[in-house]
Amino acid sequence: MPQREFEITIGPDGTVELHVQGYKGKSCLEVVKAFEKIVGELKSENRTSEFYEPDEVVQYRVDQRT
Repeated sequence: MPQREFEITIGPDGTVELHVQGYKGKSCLEVVKAFEKIVGELKSENRTSEFYEPDEVVQYRVDQRT
């Protein structure tokens, strides 16, 4: 199984940058949607070469704790 990484940077002005690595094809978009639910609407995106590779099936689970 490939290693998947998320790098989240919060700027001084409150902007959030998310870098997703290790997902091939459009499967990364599902992960980004999950993060959008947490941090808010996506304002821009930059797609890496991984995005244009053949899709892979990915399952993920998000637990929100209060």
